[in-house]
Amino acid sequence: MLVSKIRDLFQAAIEKALKAGDLGELKEFHETIEVERCKNPDHGDIAISIALKLSRLAKLAPFKIAENIVKHLDILSIGDVSIAGPGFINIRLNWDFLESALTEIHTEKDDYGRLSKEARSNMEPHRFLIEYVSANPTGNLHLGHGRQAVLGNSLARLLDWAGYDVSSEFYINDAGVQMEKLSASAQAAIQIQEGYLDREAYPEDTYPLDSMLEVLKPEIYRKALAEHISAEALKSETAKKLAGNLAKSLFLDLQKKVLAAIDVHFDTWYSENENLHQVKINGKNKIDLVCETLKSAQVKLNDKEESAVYEEDSALWFRAKSYGDERDRVLKKSQGIFTYLAGDIAYHKDKFDRGFDKLINVWGSDHHGQEVGIRGAIQAIGYNPDQLELIFIQLVSIKEDGIEKKMSKRKGTIVNVDELLEEVGKDALRFFLVDSQANNRMVFDLALAQKHDKDNPVYYIQYAHARCASILRNMTSPRINILDNSEEAAIFEEDELDRLLNQDFTNFSGKFKEIFSEETHDKEQLKTIRSLILELVELPKLVLDAADIRAPYKISVYLKNLASLFHQFYNENRIIGVDEELMKARLSLVAASKIVIRNALSILAISAPEKM
Repeated sequence: MLVSKIRDLFQAAIEKALKAGDLGELKEFHETIEVERCKNPDHGDIAISIALKLSRLAKLAPFKIAENIVKHLDILSIGDVSIAGPGFINIRLNWDFLESALTEIHTEKDDYGRLSKEARSNMEPHRFLIEYVSANPTGNLHLGHGRQAVLGNSLARLLDWAGYDVSSEFYINDAGVQMEKLSASAQAAIQIQEGYLDREAYPEDTYPLDSMLEVLKPEIYRKALAEHISAEALKSETAKKLAGNLAKSLFLDLQKKVLAAIDVHFDTWYSENENLHQVKINGKNKIDLVCETLKSAQVKLNDKEESAVYEEDSALWFRAKSYGDERDRVLKKSQGIFTYLAGDIAYHKDKFDRGFDKLINVWGSDHHGQEVGIRGAIQAIGYNPDQLELIFIQLVSIKEDGIEKKMSKRKGTIVNVDELLEEVGKDALRFFLVDSQANNRMVFDLALAQKHDKDNPVYYIQYAHARCASILRNMTSPRINILDNSEEAAIFEEDELDRLLNQDFTNFSGKFKEIFSEETHDKEQLKTIRSLILELVELPKLVLDAADIRAPYKISVYLKNLASLFHQFYNENRIIGVDEELMKARLSLVAASKIVIRNALSILAISAPEKM
């Protein structure tokens, strides 16, 4: 990719400068050469800041280091080079270099921007497990869950494009207090439908009756509960448990259906109950076992080695304060019930035991208080807490009719994912939910997401792709002469266009420097063309950078910039009715834009329509 080529050229120049003794006291070079776009295009295309980084070690002024690096640089193969400020090396890439970069797009096509796992072989390998959404199986998914789902899924896809080994997981919270509450809710909802209980008698502190009635249809629960349908039988603990399990299954199916509708899929659906509570090893479940591991762990307390856990008031406590938490945390209550923390510790140990060495949890902002405790526990059971990354998703509100409405269960203003999906469609839903940093509170503008014009960013991006497709289609379609309404032959036959796209565009043979000249283009046209090419060839670097900082929103920002540049290029440059070589050169940019827009949209699981 372009960045690698530039790095290689500078690596060679620095090695030559070292051999020549031109870098002062610097004897070895192992630094990463950062390749960045110039903030001001008037200064050049690419900025290299390595001279500033080497100054301290070389004990030379950055400007002098920059001069000595440039002295050994193969300038002819790269372009015009200048040194600015304290020692920035600015490069205006020549057309040959831009051509070779563009050739990669046409050669790699659907894989352009994707880094293979083999290419990652010289980097630290990781097996990633991303856990996200993990909603209780007690109701539908609301917009907050939707944001977690889209961000988590987009991050998983981005890491995959960056060449990492990635798995995704939905943690089913199907044990503990919420399941007891669900069972009571389901039991009462069935009794009401059978006429054995008045609606007014529906128990308090349970899940909403309407949501229970939504999934517990008579034709479903009567078959599942069979002989437990009578008035007396429905009061039994057996009926209650059966009703709870049925409701859990139905809500989980509903959540899976909603997630599939927004193109969110998981490699594993991990049941807390089945995997942590029911699986027994030597008669003990995984939560019991991890508590034993914690008992064996030692922490320093008052200059003495103590167990990481202790008993007090018939409860089992984790010494979380010894690991930086504000207070110690209960693992097992006096009633013998394990807390959420105990389950979480066992779950994270299980993740490591399955061979994952990098864990990413996408959690709601209300889980902030759990971070220090879970990190401390991971350290206590013998793992590096840095192996866990936590991404906290801030709250979402919705703007409707120009008014922002914060979501609240108490006020009944919760918006479910399936409701919003019906209003705006999958692509707009995903784009709007990913188009901001996770730690920023977001407002979902319903009216904007429903627009079919350039104000709606996802529409504007998809229209750029459809416009590219239309231009290419028109190349093989008969044309109508507007003067006499007669039909004229297509510019290319199908096989000619295919050869152009799959052979000719993979080898430009040095024509760009002649075609894109001041003789055929004005200054603004050339500026737009260069900017478009530079933006197109940015995708591989962007994928790596965005993956490494866990920022899928960078892809949506990139797409908005790219679409804007393409529309500007289209408005400034005719494709049909110009010199054939010029037409082909411009057409190569159209085809490359189509490839890159499609690939970047694919990372976000957003469609790239051929027609709009």
